[in-house]
Amino acid sequence: MSRATSKLIYAVATVLVAASQAHAAAPPSVANQDTFSTTVHFADLNLDQPTDVTALYRRLNIAAERDCGEPRLTGSHVISPHWHDCVAQAVDGAVLALDRPALTAYHRAHAKQSERNGTVASR
Repeated sequence: MSRATSKLIYAVATVLVAASQAHAAAPPSVANQDTFSTTVHFADLNLDQPTDVTALYRRLNIAAERDCGEPRLTGSHVISPHWHDCVAQAVDGAVLALDRPALTAYHRAHAKQSERNGTVASR
C-alpha cells in the first residue's frame, strides 16, 4: 500500500469518526441516524498545485456533507447547527489526518471565511 493510499484510508476514517461524534451530541432524532462511508480518492491530484488542493478540499467537503446526513431541519429551510458542526469537524479531522501543508493552509483560510459568513467551508 502506498503512502498516499494509507493516508487516504486514515482520512476517510477520520471523517467518519468526526461525523459520529457530532451525531452523538445531537438530539436523539439526529443521533440515531446511520453514518455512511465515502472513499475520497486523491491519487490523481498533485497537492503542489493550488487547483488540485482546491479539488481535494472540495472532495473532502462533499464526503463530509454526505456522511453528516440531511442538512435542513425538518420542515424548514434552515441548516441544522448539528449538521454544520458535523461537516466542520469531519473536514477538520480529514485535513489534520492528511497533514499536507498546502491543504492545511487552504483549510485554515476557508474555515475562517466560512465562520465569518456563517456557512460551511466547501466548494
